[in-house]
Amino acid sequence: MMFIKKIVGKRGFTPAPTFYKSGAGFTLAEMMVTLVIFGAIFTMALINFRRGERLEAFRLATDQVAADIRLAQTSALTGISEDEALAQAYGLYFDLNQTGQYVFFKDEGDHLYGQGDQIIETMLLPEEIALSALTSDPLTLVFAPPKPTLYINGDVVLASAQISLERAYFAAKIGRVTVNRLTGQISSKLENQ
Repeated sequence: MMFIKKIVGKRGFTPAPTFYKSGAGFTLAEMMVTLVIFGAIFTMALINFRRGERLEAFRLATDQVAADIRLAQTSALTGISEDEALAQAYGLYFDLNQTGQYVFFKDEGDHLYGQGDQIIETMLLPEEIALSALTSDPLTLVFAPPKPTLYINGDVVLASAQISLERAYFAAKIGRVTVNRLTGQISSKLENQ
């Protein structure tokens, strides 16, 4: 119900009538529109947060592969074995037949991954992230002391090696780890395909 309040001001002037709603507040329609707007904003924010979270997990997995290659490089330089001589060769073995993992091993002298090598750890990639491309398949990276010298597939001919990672959620992005044999530099980055 609407009521009109008539006010007579000083000097007999009557201002325009003021309308009052009984039960002043928001209508159901106004509340529903507001809730729909807030719901849409919240949903968009949540979707963007999840996308950013997945992208960061992809970036971290790529960085972890590079860190594991650096661990093999540092291990060959300093040695991590307690029971044997410190001068040991360490490496990583990548195989596209096992796209969710790679092997960190101690090399027994041939600069290739084989039966005589001691597996230190099998590194697992996070769920939904997999190896997608290698310089050659399979790929063995071995760092031999004292420098350490990098052997790519048992040889020092190749100047560099690349390991690519993929995540199905980001079809247009690829995680790439590059190892330069000449400089010893190990880099990782996400890039567009």
